[in-house]
Amino acid sequence: MTWHWPTPAARRLLLLAALLVGSSLAGCAAPDGKPNRVQRMMLEPARNAERRGDDVAAFREYHSAAQGGLAYAQYTVARFYEQGRGTQQNDVEAARWYQAASNQGFAQAHKNLARMYESGRGVPQNDAEALALYRKAAAGGDASAEFKVGQFVERGRGTEADPAAAVPHYRAAARAGSVGAQLALARLFRTDDDDVPEDQERSTRWYAEAVGQLEVEARSGDAQANERLAGLYLNGRGVPKNPAKAVALYESAARAGRTGAQVTLARLLQKGADGIAPDSAKAAEYFQMASDQGHRGASYALAQMYGDGEGVLQDGARAVALYQRSVDQGETRSYARLGDLYTKGDAVPQDHVEAVEWYTLAAEHGDPKGLFRLGEAYERGRGVPTDLVQALMWYSLADQSEYGQAAERARRVAAQLNQEEAERAAQLAAAWEQRSG
Repeated sequence: MTWHWPTPAARRLLLLAALLVGSSLAGCAAPDGKPNRVQRMMLEPARNAERRGDDVAAFREYHSAAQGGLAYAQYTVARFYEQGRGTQQNDVEAARWYQAASNQGFAQAHKNLARMYESGRGVPQNDAEALALYRKAAAGGDASAEFKVGQFVERGRGTEADPAAAVPHYRAAARAGSVGAQLALARLFRTDDDDVPEDQERSTRWYAEAVGQLEVEARSGDAQANERLAGLYLNGRGVPKNPAKAVALYESAARAGRTGAQVTLARLLQKGADGIAPDSAKAAEYFQMASDQGHRGASYALAQMYGDGEGVLQDGARAVALYQRSVDQGETRSYARLGDLYTKGDAVPQDHVEAVEWYTLAAEHGDPKGLFRLGEAYERGRGVPTDLVQALMWYSLADQSEYGQAAERARRVAAQLNQEEAERAAQLAAAWEQRSG
């Protein structure tokens, strides 16, 4: 009888059989879901594929093991789906496999699944579920999860807000080296509060602890540490106030790709601040960096600068492109800004019809400014025929959304209408609310 080496599929089945037998001999996975010796042997083909940079083969091997019930493999498959490694990026599948690993007690899966529930990626957003999972991860000794529990408890996310109850969670995380928790404790003890009494000695101690750790991390080139230190030097928290040093630290973090540092620095330079001279040209450079990394607020701010010619040459086409980019990034305020560009007509050719189209999109996305601008368009006959009934409708909707000037405009237009016309405007407003509500 001639022996034939088993096919890859058959080898996986043999390995799975060995796993099932080996599990009874070598014991099941550890309580935290980590693989035992026999399970590690089964995962060796996947790890070898990872080491040689073959993510497709690694994903295939991990997926096979995950289907066989290995918690570590389930967790790793989830990471591959979340990152789009070796397979198409898929948050729903990532959440499903994190859940499978979490159900088996795999500690890291608790935290990663909590992140997804916190942000609503791959699963419906659910603060209570996120908090429960962060608590599980914290119980396993994860300091960053303990810090998250403190944040949720302090802010009342998924539970009643209770800053005093957050303190023990922050303290546990701070003692384990969480700079965020150290800074949270320093902040809570800094001022007198009904929930957490002022304790300047404790506040100073926790600031010092955080600064010391951040200084070490910053010297090793940690960009996040530079960004956090910059904030402390800017506000004089735990260190003497030093705006120049803050700017230097923000610049270091910004060049290393920290979008938060890029945007903060851009805003400081755009308007200037105590000890920081305004420099709109440099502000535009940092907004550009953050915009290129997908920061919607940076794209929006930079679009305004190009539309107004602030720190850059006025460029209407560039402003339009940036506003549209910010819309793609989720910044719905840009619709009304685009309408304003076409209404003013100094950066792009004036086009009231185009402006109304953008204002309508703004209104459909719930922007009170879009509602107000449509009222103006119908009152003045810009881009649409003059129609005071429509004008009153839009001004009334803007007023209900608490747009500053809308109430006075609504009164002015209503004074020009008879009762039947005013009632018609109210009916149109109610119909709009029902459609958009």
